[in-house]
Amino acid sequence: MDINELLMSTKPILYDTGDEHWPYAYSGTCFPVRFRDALYVVSADHCYKNFGIEPQQTMYPMPGDPRTAFPFDLKVRAEAPSAKDPKHKDQVILRVAQSAPKDAVVALDLGDPHNSRLPTSGRLRDIVLRGYPWDCPKHEIDYSNEAIRSQAYTTNGRISATPAEFDYCYYVRLIAPIPNGMTPNGMSGSPLYGVTLSGRPVFCGMVIEYNYITKEYLAVGPEVLVNALLKLDKERATGAGTAVSPG
Repeated sequence: MDINELLMSTKPILYDTGDEHWPYAYSGTCFPVRFRDALYVVSADHCYKNFGIEPQQTMYPMPGDPRTAFPFDLKVRAEAPSAKDPKHKDQVILRVAQSAPKDAVVALDLGDPHNSRLPTSGRLRDIVLRGYPWDCPKHEIDYSNEAIRSQAYTTNGRISATPAEFDYCYYVRLIAPIPNGMTPNGMSGSPLYGVTLSGRPVFCGMVIEYNYITKEYLAVGPEVLVNALLKLDKERATGAGTAVSPG
């Protein structure tokens, strides 16, 4: 799988506002992952809470039919029961309905242990980040011209990656974390993808904060999402989790 092709699957959180005059708006960033035969869309929980919306309002476009969004049938929060603090809990998982045509979505299968790695790993040659800052000039919903435009910011160049003071979280410093004159608002929910020494992409975590002093992103480590998806996979037969209400 090519890293550039994988990065294109990262999308802005476009959501249905429920307002007939202003029906759409942007929040943060989201991305897809697989776990065996199931497809999920993942983002930061605060991207929804800060806007007073529900995660299931996310309009992640179907490949080949961008005007149609995937339906979801399950919503859960990812968390590590052994953690001594709640910082890592800022991660929400939406399962795409089994009936939806999802084979064309480019996403890593986190059921394969080779597809995830800690951002501190010495077996990475780089870390790549793609998200949707609100300050991007072409990232807008233009109601006057009835146009929805999105513009991403992609960066790489790992300077450092270190464990944070929060359980299962890591600080990641990149050469150009955000363009000069722009704020990182909108980057939350962005996936961190590592590139291995052999050039293979791996999942390394998800951005939840930015430190303006140290210019580092704070990310939840990959182990939280992988273990949450493993638990979901084991519970699928029982129907456990929080079902998404229709409509």
